[in-house]
Amino acid sequence: MKRKILLGILAILVALTAYFLFSFSKEPKELTTNIDIENKVITESTVEDPAENDASFASLFGSIAQSLSASISDNLSLLAAAVSPDVKIVKITPGMRKEEIATVLQNKLAWNDGEKDKFLNVNKLVNTSNAEGYYYPDSYIISLEADGYEVGKLMINRFNDKVMSRYASSTAKIINVDTAMKVASIIEREAAGKNDMRLISGIMWNRIFKDMTLDMDATLQYVKGNEKTGWWPKIGSEDKFLVSPYNTYKNKGLTPTPISNPQLVSIEAALNPKKTSCLFYLHDKYRRIHCSVTYKEHVRNIERYYGR
Repeated sequence: MKRKILLGILAILVALTAYFLFSFSKEPKELTTNIDIENKVITESTVEDPAENDASFASLFGSIAQSLSASISDNLSLLAAAVSPDVKIVKITPGMRKEEIATVLQNKLAWNDGEKDKFLNVNKLVNTSNAEGYYYPDSYIISLEADGYEVGKLMINRFNDKVMSRYASSTAKIINVDTAMKVASIIEREAAGKNDMRLISGIMWNRIFKDMTLDMDATLQYVKGNEKTGWWPKIGSEDKFLVSPYNTYKNKGLTPTPISNPQLVSIEAALNPKKTSCLFYLHDKYRRIHCSVTYKEHVRNIERYYGR
């Protein structure tokens, strides 16, 4: 057992070293933006686009670091269980909605429904009527004695540390945090990976600037989702007529609140969209993205990749 714990500690140290070296080199010191709201244009961005740097050393190192750090939660769980049975390691995946996160926590921490409700109602900590989007996805070491409010506060404090502390005052004058989180939360659900994010952001902003509806399927999933049938259900053409302020097929502009809890790279993409002339996009069966400037081109892409 001691040998197993020592191996776990060693794995943690290796993974943490790689993870933090990668994190400090990649995470922006400030969250800036390349959007000119007043003139409704996207300017060139100095933010690195993952799609253009896949072959770089940094990307390769990042992949290695991320692979190593993926084992952190498992090894920490082993160590935590050995040292103290009163703590749990909980990993929250980017793109979950708050109810999903609450269920993960309830199962891990043996909460009753009352504690779950406390977690879901920490709105005053973010000065909004709905804290969706502000529960930062990350790995957490949580005491079994922590109540729902305390855990909610822990996650929102992590958001403040990771996002708010980096949110430049010049950025806030152009795009407030709430708007950025709404865009980022949709990108998080729509993207097939990090390489898609800035392009999808560019298309979203183009549509906003042209006073078009966003037409994002993820927002329909947010409307339909529930614990019984699944939080992110399959969408049909009839769902475009759902009556909800979150239906971006029927309502122009962004959703009333974020629809998921996005990671930092999604927030950065929301603030720094790719400059593009595209207004439409789809993913093929291999999850490769294809964008188009006109609806006619988009229909051709649908026929080409979906066969209809």
